[in-house]
Amino acid sequence: MNNMALLDELTQLAARQIGLRIPDDARDHFAAMLREHAAHLGYSPEDYRAFLAGRQASEEWEEFARAFTSGETFFFRDHGQFDLLRLRLLPELIGQHRHDKILRLWSAGCASGEEVYSLAMLVDMLLPERGEWDILILGTDIDSAAIARARRAQYGKWSFRMVPPEIQQRYFNQQSAAPQSFVLDERIRRMVALRVSNLVSEPFPDPASELHDMDLILCRNVFIYFDSLAATAVAAKFAATLREGGYLLTAHTELTGHQAPELESRLFAEGVVYRRRVHAPAEPSPPPLSQRERETIASSGEYLEKNSGEYPEKKLAGEGVAASSPARSAGDTHNIPPPTLAGEGWGEGASLPDEARAYADRGEYEQAEQICHKALAINPLATAPYFLLAQLAQLRGDFELARDYLNKVLYLDPHFVAAHMELAALCERAGDMLRAQALRRAALGIVRTMPNDEMIEQYETTSGELMQWLAQWEREPAEERRYSHSA
Repeated sequence: MNNMALLDELTQLAARQIGLRIPDDARDHFAAMLREHAAHLGYSPEDYRAFLAGRQASEEWEEFARAFTSGETFFFRDHGQFDLLRLRLLPELIGQHRHDKILRLWSAGCASGEEVYSLAMLVDMLLPERGEWDILILGTDIDSAAIARARRAQYGKWSFRMVPPEIQQRYFNQQSAAPQSFVLDERIRRMVALRVSNLVSEPFPDPASELHDMDLILCRNVFIYFDSLAATAVAAKFAATLREGGYLLTAHTELTGHQAPELESRLFAEGVVYRRRVHAPAEPSPPPLSQRERETIASSGEYLEKNSGEYPEKKLAGEGVAASSPARSAGDTHNIPPPTLAGEGWGEGASLPDEARAYADRGEYEQAEQICHKALAINPLATAPYFLLAQLAQLRGDFELARDYLNKVLYLDPHFVAAHMELAALCERAGDMLRAQALRRAALGIVRTMPNDEMIEQYETTSGELMQWLAQWEREPAEERRYSHSA
C-alpha cells in the first residue's frame, strides 16, 4: 500500500466503519495488513478499498479491530469501580426497580467475558432471590472470537489475579483434566446474553433489540481506540440508550472532551460516573432498604474484600481509580532512570520483557519466568523483568519472594512508583505498617515531582490521580487503611 492518498482514505474509512483511530506510528503496520489482506482476497488496492466500504466486509474490519486493540482483561478489573457498583450504583438501581422488578445492564466491549461475568456475580451477591425479576445482563464485542471464548466461560489463573480465593471457589469449577483451567458455574453463565456488536455501525437505541432503556452501561478501555468523531457519536448513542437516571461507566478520563450533552458527571471517591439527565420531575426517593437487604449487600462485601491484602485495591479520590494489576508495558517509563535501567542498549534482548508479558497473559507462567531470567542475564540492571517476576510470585502465593524481587526493583530504580505501591501492600499484608507507610510516602513524594497528566501504566491512571489517592490515604486513620483485615 504505497499510495499515501489511498492509505489516508483507508485510515479515514477505518474510523467511519469501526471508529478505529490509526496512530501515526501504526500506519506502516496498517498499510502492511491492507496489502496482505488485499493480496489474499485477490483484490487490487482500489478494489479492496471498495470492498471494505461495502456491507460484506465485517469480518475484515473485525480482524483490523483485533490487530489494533488489546483484549487483555481479568475478573473484577479495577476494584475501585467494582466497589462503586457493589456499594452504591447497583443497590440504588435495584431499589429503584423494587416494584417493576426490571433491571437492564450492558457491558459494551466485554472481550472474553470477564467483565460481564463479574457484573453477573455482583448481581447474584446483591440479589440472590430474584425469581420474580426480569434481568438482562448483556455482553457485546466487535470480536466474534472473543465472544466465542466468553461463551465457553473457561479461564486460566491469570484471569483471577485480582480475585480473592473465596470468589473463585464460589463461582468456578476447576477442571480435573486441566488443573490450571476454571469453568464458570452454569448458573452465572445463564444470567448473561452474549453477542457480536459494532458500536459505531449498529443503530441504537433500538426498541426492536435489547439495546434500549438500559440502567447501566459499562464501556471501559474502548473509547481510547476511537477517533474523536466516533467517540462523541458513541457517547451520544449510549446516552440515548440509557433510561433517564441510568449510569455509564468508562475507564478513567476516557470521555474527556467527548461527553454527550445528555450526560452529567457524578463524582465519587472511586471515580467519575456519567448519568443520563432526568428531565421529568424527580420521582420520590425509593424507600430505604430493609434490614435483610442491607445484610445481603454487606455480606457480598465479605466475599470481595476478604484476603484483599493479596489483591490490594488502589482507590483514588477525584476522577480516577487504579487497581493493582500486572504491568502492561516493558518497564517504568514514567520516570527517567539511567539508560541501562530503562532497557536501552539491550540489542537482541530488547523485546524480551514484552515476550514475557505475552506468555504471562496467556497463562504460560513458567515460560514467562524463563524469559524474565533470560532478560536479566542480558541486562542485570533491568527493572521490568524483576517487576513481572514479583507479580508472578504473588500469583502463586510466594509473597516473600515477591518482596525480594520488589526490593531489587527499588534498589535499581528508587523512582519506580508501582514497585513502591506493590511492596507497601505486601508489607501491610505482613503487618509491617510502618514500612508500608514509609513506602507510600516515598511514592507520594515521587508522583508530586511528575506532571499531573503523566500516565502510570501499571495502574492505568495518571500521576495526578495517584497523588490524590495517596494524599487521601495519608489523611485516613490507620484503622481504616487495613483493607479487609478489620472486616
